Amino acid sequence: MTTKRDSKNLDLDSLTLETGRRLKEERLRLGLKATDFENHGGWPASTVYGWESGKSSPKSEFYATTAPLGFDIPYIITGKRSQNLSVPVMDVLEPRRAGLTGPAPKPAHSEDTLYIPLLSATGSMGPGTEALAADVVMGDVPVSLVWVQMNLPRSRPEALRLVHAYGDSMRGTLESGDFSLVDTDIHSVDIDGVYVLEAHQRLFIKRVRQRMDGRYEISSDNPAIKQTDILNGGHEVRICGMVVYGWNGRRF
Repeated sequence: MTTKRDSKNLDLDSLTLETGRRLKEERLRLGLKATDFENHGGWPASTVYGWESGKSSPKSEFYATTAPLGFDIPYIITGKRSQNLSVPVMDVLEPRRAGLTGPAPKPAHSEDTLYIPLLSATGSMGPGTEALAADVVMGDVPVSLVWVQMNLPRSRPEALRLVHAYGDSMRGTLESGDFSLVDTDIHSVDIDGVYVLEAHQRLFIKRVRQRMDGRYEISSDNPAIKQTDILNGGHEVRICGMVVYGWNGRRF
């Protein structure tokens, strides 16, 4: 026989489970790991996982210290979206703007929206594609500003651009057709990484690293392609930017 107290406990357990489920949903929407909360209030990942599994409910201090990350706290607690989230995100955006799917979450609301220009230029991971005389913006792609600030803290949001990558020389890092998120503030190779290069009026996406003798080595990540170029200062190569994120979910 179920008593009134047992029924009340079942209701509380169900509420705790639903709260945990919504907390995890919001964490994934923002592209956060459970370990990220150690830097925002000192919450251990084990505690966060416990909340998400319904063992207990988050404390009010947790919500206070993590609110700046973009959580929809009313939704986590009550299951109802905040007023500025009461309609699907894409409904409040201009119709011509198409959102990306994948690891970067859609903006939570208008103030969380960063529009990244999508350029008509394509970076080749093969023989190269012709460089444009000037950047031609095909459209703007909305992403979460909070996500950008969390995942790309060294990049100025206004300097980010999206380009398509084609070819197979960088296979394993970037696949043909992937979007490349490029930091256009970077015009020198201060650290080894993947860069968008212009040479002989063509664009390339290649890995660049500095050798011990000071020269730069340009190579492909696909082990089936052995091509490597060494720059000795006499080559006319312009660095258009550094690839900081590939839209296959790989951070650079």
